[in-house]
Amino acid sequence: MHRFRLTPLRAALVTGLYLAVWGGLTLAYAAARAGRFGDLSGTTFLGQDPVRVLSWTVDPGGWIGFYLIGLVWMVYLLEWAARRIEVSRQPADPHARPLISVGGEIPGGRRGKWNPFDPAARYYTFGPSFVCFMILVPVAVLARMPDTLNVGQELAAPVGKALKFCAELRPIADASLILLVVALATAVAQSKRVRQSLSMITAYSLLFILAYFLAHQSASAEELEYDLPPGGGSDAPQAMSVKVQKVVRKKYVVNPYSSILFAAPPPIENIDVKLTEDTANRYQVGQGDGGLGQGDGEGGGFGSGKGTGKIRFIRLRHSDKTWDKNFNIGGDRNLLMELVVRYPKMAGKTAEESESMDIATLGTHKAKAAPPLVYVGGAHTFAPSATDKRVLKQYLTERHGMILGDNLGGSGFHGNFLAVMNEVTGTTPVAIPRDDPIHKRPFELPQFPFVVAHGGTTPLGWKIDGRWAVYYHPGALSDAWRDDRAGIKKTIADQCYQLGINIISYAHKEADTWRRSQQP
Repeated sequence: MHRFRLTPLRAALVTGLYLAVWGGLTLAYAAARAGRFGDLSGTTFLGQDPVRVLSWTVDPGGWIGFYLIGLVWMVYLLEWAARRIEVSRQPADPHARPLISVGGEIPGGRRGKWNPFDPAARYYTFGPSFVCFMILVPVAVLARMPDTLNVGQELAAPVGKALKFCAELRPIADASLILLVVALATAVAQSKRVRQSLSMITAYSLLFILAYFLAHQSASAEELEYDLPPGGGSDAPQAMSVKVQKVVRKKYVVNPYSSILFAAPPPIENIDVKLTEDTANRYQVGQGDGGLGQGDGEGGGFGSGKGTGKIRFIRLRHSDKTWDKNFNIGGDRNLLMELVVRYPKMAGKTAEESESMDIATLGTHKAKAAPPLVYVGGAHTFAPSATDKRVLKQYLTERHGMILGDNLGGSGFHGNFLAVMNEVTGTTPVAIPRDDPIHKRPFELPQFPFVVAHGGTTPLGWKIDGRWAVYYHPGALSDAWRDDRAGIKKTIADQCYQLGINIISYAHKEADTWRRSQQP
C-alpha cells in the first residue's frame, strides 16, 4: 500500500486550495450582504438562512480551517527541525552509536539547550510541565465558580469583586480545562519527544486563540450608542378624539307658480352638527398633538436625549429562522409610522426603518447608551448560547434595558423564552394586570389585545428593581402591525398599535430616568 508522505509542495497545494475556497465563500457572503443575489428572504439552505450559513462558514468555519492548516505546518516544521538536530549530533562514522535516542534523551547525562526545536531542551522536563499544571488548576476552578455565593456581609465586597473577575474568565473555562489535561499528560509523559510535541501544540493553540480574540476585539472595539431624542414630551393618557363634521342637507328651489305643492319646505340652509368618533383619518383615534417622552425640553423627547437621537425599534437575531417574521416593511416599520402619525412632533425624532442585530452586537453598546428596548420574536425556539445569556443578563440588570418577547408560533418558543428569561433575570414571571401603568399610558387599553393565543391570553412580565425588564406577549403582537392586520378587526389591530407604543414609551422613559440618575 502506498504511504502518503507530507511534503512542502503538497502542503502548499492544500493551503492554496483552502485559501481559494475560503476567499470565494467570503466574497459570496459579502455579495449576499450587499444584496447582489437579489432578495433571499424566504429561502433556506440546510434549513437555515443562506446568509447566516455563509457567515458561519466564513467566520467560525474559516478560523477552524486556518487552525488545522497551521497545525499541520507546525507539526511538519517541528519534525523537520528535530530531525536536523538529531542528524547534526550523530558521529561521522555511520557504524557508531548515535548520540540521540528515539525519545530525545541524550546518553551520558548531557543536558539539552534552550532551543524549543531540540527534543532534549530544558523545557521538556517534568518540572516546567508540573508547574503549568499547578497554575492552571486554580484558573479552571475560578472560571467555573458561580456568579454569587452565600457569604457574610463583611466578605461581600471583596468576594463580589473576585466573582466579577471570575465571570470575565468564563469564556476560557473550557479551554483552561483542556489545557489542564494537556499539562498533566505532558508532565507524566516518559519521552521528551512526546513532551515536545504536546508542549508545542499547546503553545501554538494558545497563540492562535490569542490571535482570534485580538482580531474579534479589534473588529468590535468601537462601542455603539443608542441616543434618545432630546425634548420634553408627555405620557398623559390620550382621550378619544372627536371630530366635528358638517352635514348639509340638500337645498330646494321652489317655484310658487308650479302645480306641484311642497308642504313646509325646509329652509335654504339648514346645517345639522353631528359628533362622530370614527373619521376619515384611520389613525385619528387616540391621536395627540404633543410629543412622546418626558423632560423639560421643547416638543417630544427626553431629558437625557441628544441632538441626533431617535426612537428606534430593534429586533434580536437568534437561532429560530422565524426571528424576522413581520420585520421592517409591511411589519414593525408600520409601528414606527403609527407613532409619528399619533404624535406629529415626533417626526424626525423617530427612525424610519426598524433594525436587527445579534446578541453579541447588543453587548458592544456603551454601558450608559444601550438600546432601551429590543424585540425578540419566534415561532419554534429561543436558544441563546451561554455567552449570549451573559450579554442579555448584563443588558437587563446593568444597562437598564428591556426585552419585548412575542410568541409568533406556539409552545416551543413559549417554553424556551420563559426558561431563558428566568435564568437571565434570576426571577420568575408574573401576570401583568390590565390596570398596570404600562397598559394605561399613554393609551389606556380597554382589554388585552392579541392576534392568536399561541401562549395564552395573559401577558407575563419579569421585574428587576421594581421595573418591568421583560414583557412577554403570548399572542403574536407584531402580526397586528402588518399591512393586512393578519385578518383581525381594525379595533383590535389599533389596540395592538397602542400597546406597542405604550411599551416603547415605558422602556424609553425608564432608560431616560436611569441615565439622568447616572449623570454626575
